[in-house]
Amino acid sequence: MIHSARQARPTSTLRRTASATPSFNTTAADFSRQFNFQHLLNSPLPSPALPSIVPRHGKKPAPRPIRKAVRIFARLSTCLFVFATLYGFVTLVRHMLSSPTSLDIISVNVNAYDLAGQEPAFQVATPVVITDSRHKPKWTVAIPESAEFPLKPSQYAQICARCEDLVQQLHASTIHSHFHMGPTESRRTATDFVDVQEAHDQGLLSSPPADEGRLDAGSIVVGEAGRAQSSNKAGICQKSLTFVMETADAGLGKTLLGLWMAYGLAQEEGRAFFIDDSNWAYGKYTTFFEPPPIPACRPPPATQRLPCPHQTCHLVISTTTYQWVFGDLVEPLSHDRHPHNHATRKHRAFSLARAGHEALFHLTGADADYLSTRLAELHTTHSQGSLSIGLHVRRGDRHPWERQYSDSYIPHSTYTSTAQALIATVLSPANNTAPLSATHRAHHSTPKILLASDDPETYLAPEFISTTERAQAQIQLASKATLDAALPHHGSQAPPPDQDPAFIKFVEPNVGWEGGFFASIFWGLGNAAEGRAAARGLREERPRKAPTEESLRLREYVGRAYLLDLKVLGSTSSVVCGVSSFGCRILGVMKGWDEIEDGGWSNVDGGYAGWIGFLEDD
Repeated sequence: MIHSARQARPTSTLRRTASATPSFNTTAADFSRQFNFQHLLNSPLPSPALPSIVPRHGKKPAPRPIRKAVRIFARLSTCLFVFATLYGFVTLVRHMLSSPTSLDIISVNVNAYDLAGQEPAFQVATPVVITDSRHKPKWTVAIPESAEFPLKPSQYAQICARCEDLVQQLHASTIHSHFHMGPTESRRTATDFVDVQEAHDQGLLSSPPADEGRLDAGSIVVGEAGRAQSSNKAGICQKSLTFVMETADAGLGKTLLGLWMAYGLAQEEGRAFFIDDSNWAYGKYTTFFEPPPIPACRPPPATQRLPCPHQTCHLVISTTTYQWVFGDLVEPLSHDRHPHNHATRKHRAFSLARAGHEALFHLTGADADYLSTRLAELHTTHSQGSLSIGLHVRRGDRHPWERQYSDSYIPHSTYTSTAQALIATVLSPANNTAPLSATHRAHHSTPKILLASDDPETYLAPEFISTTERAQAQIQLASKATLDAALPHHGSQAPPPDQDPAFIKFVEPNVGWEGGFFASIFWGLGNAAEGRAAARGLREERPRKAPTEESLRLREYVGRAYLLDLKVLGSTSSVVCGVSSFGCRILGVMKGWDEIEDGGWSNVDGGYAGWIGFLEDD
């Protein structure tokens, strides 16, 4: 047998053995044979799944679930960053496309023009950019001389919205222009604004015709004596406020409350106060109220009466411009977190409305005579020690703010239980320093409860029919059944037996107020086509058209009934109502701030606590 002297190839390992350690007695050949590294070069690389051949140092790696979570978070962060970058880029491009590149000509999309070169012939009222003698951009509002006064309420709102957009564009181009509402200001102010008369004086706008400032006695309500005083010989008012009664709202409450606040604002700022009723849906102002206090000066030209900004000398207020005129007196939808400031603003809005109520809320004609008689009856009731409680129940197209009733109405039982709680409070010994006599206790325990509602069926509800009486009986809204019963043959429209049905003239069926006050029913009074257009939401698109005599007569009845109800309920000892309706807010103004705090005004709508003037979405 032949044995090979060649040594076998060692296995691939990096572990040292004891024999690999050199000794001083080993020869050079033996040393070279023991430390031959050729086998390492020919061996395969270590597998990644095997433990590392390099000793580990530092922290141990994180567990696998944590590393997986970190990878997911990193990927999500990357996606969000990419999305935010794309969104910001798209927003920037849109802003660049919609914003002006210079102040020479503001984008025609917002109907604002530069008048520095040549003044264009304006066809619509619009904010404009002008350049003063120092070549600084200013702005004003240009109203065509041929424009009819007053403009439509929607036009006034459009002007204010465009003014706000224009100032924001100027602010993007300069650091001096802004449309600002400071923390202590109650109205919006604008810098770099030039009033119309000032622009005329500086030659920035063409001067109006010489006879433009004449008084239009047909549209400005100043009373017969006031028209004689406000003749063309009197000077034009230095500052004025004109309230436009025209509104797209069928209801009367929002207009009435805004009218009172506008009057209080005019008195606070030293402005002459005018009322325009030329296009009011209810007719003439003096049909319902006594004329307002008479200014000693003439109203300004129509081109100088602007809806915004607030610091203009001659301000026009419409129901569509409350948010710009009254500023932060209009409550936001999400109320702030500063109760003290919130209460201060609310009290100031109440004070303005209260001033207008005391000066303007005076009925006239037959309604004033009836009211004096009705209030005398209430005064007799109070003088006998009896308690009177007024209930205002709103139905129709005004729903409560309370979430559980937002699609329906507040239950009748809520009103009656609140009234009983008021009676119990009055009878409580804690509220009486001396014990009540048996007579006084009997009077208090059987109070007079007066009810007013826009729904004639409410008076027949089981909760009210035997315990309440109508607030006033001068004018009542009728149901369809009542109207049909008042017609011959009890509302039957069957043709006579001797007449051919083919030649019977169509007669519109009666429409009653059961269910409450709805805008479509109001606009359809005496004009069914208007009612159908309002029901489809198309009334705003129709041109202005004076109501027929029949429509105006029926609308006046509705307005007079509403005002009489408010007058009587406001004279009771306590009022129970839902603050979501404007009638309830008006009743709070009539009762007074102290009465509200003392419990003389109770809100049953749980969607809001206490009195409020206007909300942004009213």
